Amino acid sequence: MAINPPNSYRYKLMDASLYAILQEIRDAVRTLVRSIPPADRRRMHHEHVSPLLWHLGHMLYIEQQWVGERLAGLAHDDTRARLYRPDGLRKSERAARMPDLEPLDCEWTDWQQRFPELLTAAESTRPDHPLLACDFILRFLIQHHGQHLETMHQALVARALARDKGTFRPAQTLRSATLTVRYRAWTSGHGRIGDDGPDSYDNERPSHDPHLPAFAIAERPVSNAAYLRFMEDDGYRDDRYWTHESRHWRDHAGAEAPWHWRRNGDGRWYGVNIAGPIELAADAPVSGLCAYEARAFARYAHARLPHEAEWELAMRDRLLLDVGSVWEWCENRFYPYPGFRAFPYRGYSVPWFDGAHTTLRGASVYSAAATRRASFRNFHAADRRHIFAGVRLCHPSCLTH
Repeated sequence: MAINPPNSYRYKLMDASLYAILQEIRDAVRTLVRSIPPADRRRMHHEHVSPLLWHLGHMLYIEQQWVGERLAGLAHDDTRARLYRPDGLRKSERAARMPDLEPLDCEWTDWQQRFPELLTAAESTRPDHPLLACDFILRFLIQHHGQHLETMHQALVARALARDKGTFRPAQTLRSATLTVRYRAWTSGHGRIGDDGPDSYDNERPSHDPHLPAFAIAERPVSNAAYLRFMEDDGYRDDRYWTHESRHWRDHAGAEAPWHWRRNGDGRWYGVNIAGPIELAADAPVSGLCAYEARAFARYAHARLPHEAEWELAMRDRLLLDVGSVWEWCENRFYPYPGFRAFPYRGYSVPWFDGAHTTLRGASVYSAAATRRASFRNFHAADRRHIFAGVRLCHPSCLTH
């Protein structure tokens, strides 16, 4: 059952500019799926990422569930729920059960034509519904779809990696470089984290003022060149940098480089994105790391990962540069803030307060604008490498070097 939002929310009719943003992201998702050959639309390109057609159908289902059923009173569709609810079909079962793009595309077109009328009617008859407060439902759908669009890009990078022949010859050879870090100091004290505004997810609320000891955080994320030096210094094989748990992952995965890095026959490293092979810029933030790799690098650098509260305070104080190129792993597990209340449903955050998910902050190049805020909290299992994540270093005290 949905829980009422904070009393500070005000009620008003649908914001046309928000609806335009929702329409843009719908169009972007549908265009992306159309651009992929039919067989690849339903293929599962990565073990943790559903087929593209499932994401397209899931986004439609979510709109029909929250606007159609919850607000407009339309009948619940058990068959659609079974196909597109995250707890319905197992990921491995989804490819075979997906409809072709054409009927799904037609459903989308029909739904988008009905959507404004259904939402406007709900605003007229149920103006005090919590989903309509400050256009929460539009803000929720924009962010939800944006997150799925990013996940679809993860699938497409996995597709490109599977198609890569290992023959790309970069014009510039990536060369390693000694790690140099400029740390920015945050003095001991209280600082505000979280967000109570209408864009925020429930796990960002309520905002509060924890007391943190002094710390120093790197101004920029770790670069490709610095990470290559870690690799050349046998960082992947030196057990001093790896815990028992992370060594088990490393050995099982056979990891020796970031997820989307490849080495050609000449021994030169290059990267792969959705378009295929690319050169790796030496100064660009390294991407394609899981939390185990990020922590191993931090130990190698005689540092640690930041707690997410440290990251957010540093971000709000404008101490951080190059935010938004890669997600940045934090040291802490994903946890509820004091006074947390689930909204609009328990399933978005509560199941993941399980001690098995690690928080990430920032954004990647594929992240939607709607989620690029200081308080936004991403979360994944520590072994996930496909999520465009890197590493920013931190120290527990105010260092200046």
